[in-house]
Amino acid sequence: MAGRMVAMAQKAQRNPSLGAQVAERIRRAIILADFDLGEALSEDGLAAALGVSRTPVREALRLLQMQGLVTVVPKSGTFVFNPTEEEIAELCEFRSVLEVKAAMLALRRDRAATHRALAAAVERMREAQATDDMRLYGEADLAFHLAFFTHCGNRFLTEAYEMGLGRISALRTHLAFATEGEPARSFADHERMVEIFAGGEAAALPALLDSHILRTRQNYIEALQTRLRGAAAQPGRHELIRRKLGLAYPL
Repeated sequence: MAGRMVAMAQKAQRNPSLGAQVAERIRRAIILADFDLGEALSEDGLAAALGVSRTPVREALRLLQMQGLVTVVPKSGTFVFNPTEEEIAELCEFRSVLEVKAAMLALRRDRAATHRALAAAVERMREAQATDDMRLYGEADLAFHLAFFTHCGNRFLTEAYEMGLGRISALRTHLAFATEGEPARSFADHERMVEIFAGGEAAALPALLDSHILRTRQNYIEALQTRLRGAAAQPGRHELIRRKLGLAYPL
């Protein structure tokens, strides 16, 4: 029985349902800021844009609701999550607790491999800054912080972090670079962490990483306040949805 259940789970991972494929397409569009925070998501519009029925779209939105990336408002519709200042603060605190622990474990258990991953991510950040490609910078930033969990040797820490990863990634893309002085200030922190993993003073890592993450809390809140002052509604036409999903052709 156990062997059959494992085989079924592995098969599901290899062959995701159409709903899971749709969810991943929408998830990516949210994380990359192609869909705006708080934007309405029409089932009919998404289905028409993706060339699928409403059934896999409903399944996708349920999956994304479980990940905290969309909010269903009764009698109003489904919307991309739109965090409050309190939720941003709590999410940053959640991230700090897990990430500082994961980083310290990675430093102790797999320092060399973590250093290589961090250094590679910083190099991509440097290239992104040179070309002013903030989407590429955001992807490299995500890879940098995920390296701690890849090498920490604790799957439960990683699973807990993954619960909030979609929202963490989306906030980074939507809000992180809207604050004056970013990303130059955070990039300097990244370089310093690479130095620590290369053989620098390990005792400095927890305070550096904690302040790095918690500083984003204020950055995000300031960016959110700016957005609220200048918010404008997005049109909901099918072609616009298709462009946001990065589609040339339906699935």
